Amino acid sequence: MITQRDLIQQLTRRDPGAWSVVERVQDIAHAADHPARQRRDHRTRLTLIVHKDIPRGRGTARLDIDPYNGSASDLVDQTIALALAAVGPAWTPSPPAAPAKVDLVDPDLIKREIDAVALGTLTRLRRPARVTTTATATALRERITVVASSGFHASWLATALHAHALVSTADHSLPIFRQARRADDLDLDAALTAAAADLQLLDAAGPPSPGPCALWLPPDPLFPPPAPLGPEALLHGGDYGVWSIFAHQADSAAQRQGLTRYHLRSEIIPGAAQLAEPLSITSDGALDFATLSLPVTDDAVAIRRFPLIDRGVAVGLGLSPREAALRHTDPNGGVRNLIVAPGTWSPNPAPDTRTLEIRRLHTIAIDPYTGDATLDIALGLDHRPGHPTPTPFTGGTIHLDLITALAHAHRSPQLLARSAYRGPASILIDDAELIA
Repeated sequence: MITQRDLIQQLTRRDPGAWSVVERVQDIAHAADHPARQRRDHRTRLTLIVHKDIPRGRGTARLDIDPYNGSASDLVDQTIALALAAVGPAWTPSPPAAPAKVDLVDPDLIKREIDAVALGTLTRLRRPARVTTTATATALRERITVVASSGFHASWLATALHAHALVSTADHSLPIFRQARRADDLDLDAALTAAAADLQLLDAAGPPSPGPCALWLPPDPLFPPPAPLGPEALLHGGDYGVWSIFAHQADSAAQRQGLTRYHLRSEIIPGAAQLAEPLSITSDGALDFATLSLPVTDDAVAIRRFPLIDRGVAVGLGLSPREAALRHTDPNGGVRNLIVAPGTWSPNPAPDTRTLEIRRLHTIAIDPYTGDATLDIALGLDHRPGHPTPTPFTGGTIHLDLITALAHAHRSPQLLARSAYRGPASILIDDAELIA
């Protein structure tokens, strides 16, 4: 079986240039209650990154592999060949920096048998009455070791949990997805209770009424659940819901190629800095227990906290070693967890405008380059001035320029900590239109 040491020895003999090898030794437990089953896997995964220098530039290749009884020499040759097929401008990496100090471990997942943790996540659920709840849970603990040609060596422990649930009645169902590094942060019981209440609203929901409206997004539509994922979802952290557009826009490679609307030292939209509560967003990959936190990246770059948007102005980019070198600055580990500044809006319907409180989304589709977004509504409440009782509805679509909408959005002071996001728990978008 190929090991990290085998790859390092082959790389040292060939001396292709800069390289790093990452080893992930993983213990994964999976539990499901319908049908009832449990599974536990022990596995090692390896990542090999090679930078090959030739007179006309530098090529880079990455190979993610499951160890098997093969040849480390052949894998190194394959990676070098891939790097030579992807040569771009020459660049020189920055010297290694100290890894970020960050806590990624739930002690309970280290002390207990991990299969008991996964099963216990299901058995302890407080399942609401009058609905059917089926759930799966996956628990992970892993040791990650990064070794680089610069002499850099780092190793750390990490844990993670994720859970899928489906809460259903005879006519309707609602999916739930949660992931966290600590069991106490999953908050599944509250999610099940909210889903059961929304199912009652779905039973009484009518068709949507098209027209202009304000759009109220509480936590669940801010983070619609993804399609069911396997255990690998634990390895990649969570996303940022609707806020993911700013992580895409701050991608330095896309920005350098002119593929985004994001321009450094410019307002994210015209007038963004003059708004009453200008938007500010920070990337922090060293946030304790957040799902995208790490001490260093796979290519041995230390994770750093840095601002993306400061009071409506784009001020930062996620910088890989290559992108940082091309800009003659230091890498920062890329965009990781997003911290969005809160606002002062008290979550309530607009007093003089029709307000749609979106309770659940079927899907959200976001174009990462233009910011165009489509929200397909599973459940909403139609609040109208002069009508004290909102009307539940299901169906309908909202099209938004998400960058403009979020720049102008009213943000709540109440904060939400979920997956890779820390920020307002609710937002209000003044100008939207429902399409039936």
